[in-house]
Amino acid sequence: MKPYALVLAFALAACQVNDKTGEVQPTAETQTATAEAAQESREAARQVREGAQDLGQQIKEGAQQVQESEAGQRVIEGAKEAGQGIKQGAGEAAEAAGDKLAQEGREAQAEAKKTKKQ
Repeated sequence: MKPYALVLAFALAACQVNDKTGEVQPTAETQTATAEAAQESREAARQVREGAQDLGQQIKEGAQQVQESEAGQRVIEGAKEAGQGIKQGAGEAAEAAGDKLAQEGREAQAEAKKTKKQ
């Protein structure tokens, strides 16, 4: 219970009771501290935004430098060649599968003709 009592004591010390209305209101010091904390929070958020923008720009510039570098160009060309190789390999595989299907079809027809003659 002691921690709750301390929190309550601090809360009451930061507030004052209005004699006329009986309402509990924060003291001028508490209001000032709250306003300062809010301003510091806004400033910190602004700094974080600016830092994130700067970091994003640096990353973008770095990526562009890598892309424009000789090594980056080789990677791009290699990727293009790999893509062409995949296309060619897929085409050859499709052609081979088509040939195999055609052969299977011819064999099925021949088998059907043999069955009719018997």
